[in-house]
Amino acid sequence: MASEQIQTGFAIDDNGLVLWVPTIANPEAPTVTELTAGTVVKLTGGLTPDGFSHAPTVNKVTSGRYALKQVITLDGTVSDEVTLRYVYNRETPTDVEDAIGTPGVDGNIVHILGYASGTTIIAGMICNAVIPVTTSISTDIPATANTEATKEQKPNVRGTVAREVAVVAGA
Repeated sequence: MASEQIQTGFAIDDNGLVLWVPTIANPEAPTVTELTAGTVVKLTGGLTPDGFSHAPTVNKVTSGRYALKQVITLDGTVSDEVTLRYVYNRETPTDVEDAIGTPGVDGNIVHILGYASGTTIIAGMICNAVIPVTTSISTDIPATANTEATKEQKPNVRGTVAREVAVVAGA
C-alpha cells in the first residue's frame, strides 16, 4: 500500500488581501479595472490579525418521507456575516476608517486569499468572496494594556455573495 502524499499548504502571513471596492457591476465577474480603480481601498494593512471574518451559515431544510425513520436535510437559505476589526487613530484617521467609517455607504468587500499581499491583480485570479455590503456603525473594542485602539464593524450584507469567482479582464 502506497503512503498518502502530504499536501502542501501556504502560510497566511502576507498571502491575503481584503479590499473595499465601491463599485462592482457583476459580483460574479469582478473586473481587473474595478478591483484596481483609484477608489479601491486596501483594508488589509489596517485590519488587526483577527480583523477579517466572513462566516456563511447554510440554514437547513428538514423533511421526511412516509415510513422513513431518517430525517432528510437540504440546503436552504444562506446568511453571511462579515466582521471587520481595525486599528484607528483619532487625530489622523486611517484608510480603513475613511473607507468604511461612515454608516450607510454601499460598497463591496473583496477577499482574496493565497496570493502575496502586494501581488498585482490580474485576470484569472480567484476571489474567495465578493460581498456587497452597506456599512454600519462601528463599536470601540474595550481598551486593554499594551494594545492599540481598535474598532469593530459588522456591515450589512445587501446582496448575493459571490464565492470563489475569477477576476475577468473586462473594463
